[in-house]
Amino acid sequence: MPKVLSEEQVTGYHENGFVTPVPVFNADEVAACRTDVEKTEVTMGEFFRGIGQTKFYLRFPWAFEMATHPKLLDAVEDLIGPNIMIYHNTAWIKEPSDDAYVSWHQDNTYFGHDPCEVLTAWIALSPATEQSGCMQFLPGSHKGGLRNLKAPDIGNGNMLSSGQNVDISGDQIDPVSVELQPGEASIHHAFLVHGSLPNKGNDRRLGITFIYHPPHLGQIGDSRTSALLVRGEDKFGMFDHEQAPVPDDDAGNTIRHEKAVTAYRGKVRELGNATVDRFD
Repeated sequence: MPKVLSEEQVTGYHENGFVTPVPVFNADEVAACRTDVEKTEVTMGEFFRGIGQTKFYLRFPWAFEMATHPKLLDAVEDLIGPNIMIYHNTAWIKEPSDDAYVSWHQDNTYFGHDPCEVLTAWIALSPATEQSGCMQFLPGSHKGGLRNLKAPDIGNGNMLSSGQNVDISGDQIDPVSVELQPGEASIHHAFLVHGSLPNKGNDRRLGITFIYHPPHLGQIGDSRTSALLVRGEDKFGMFDHEQAPVPDDDAGNTIRHEKAVTAYRGKVRELGNATVDRFD
């Protein structure tokens, strides 16, 4: 029996490629998380546009606590099983009346996990509505595997450093807008085609993503990356093991974070994204 999701939600995830909304954080937890994100922006400037856009659960204890919230991990376990690693995370911040958008893409193009038993949890820290530029999904698009790409969309407003631009010309289904209230998450398969439009609202659209997978997966290519075991056990050793951030050890956390990001970016380049550091 699932821990937090209904059997219908689990079935819907496999059929449509996503489940939403999933309540995770209460109002106090959301407020604390948003404060932590915005304090980091104030004290570290453009951190979330550079190296901090990747794997910052290794840098900050507050981000690690978000990634390992029991309600979130329970939902992940319902979908991929009891042995869980976190591979990646990032912050998706759109300012009010901003031109920032995200082109149609698939997450596993960057990860190269094989088989693609990988999911992304997108957590809203402010209202994610159609007006504020919430995500849009193409239901069922995960079933076709990795898709062909069109010419990169590398306009200044695209939040993807690669400008990944998946070919959706043959799709016959309309996109579904995924609206979330603060504290809610959507969870989608890493092959699901998705994107988002600009924020035309009056508040920041602030979301944090965490990417999870079971330990037995391999990766396309030769380079080796790392991941953090957050539940269960790893009997396979396919990924180097990361260490959770240590409170009051910013120097050590920084070194470990930068090492993991270097390996991650090496894999992304090997998979074809030569512009992974475009926003540094």
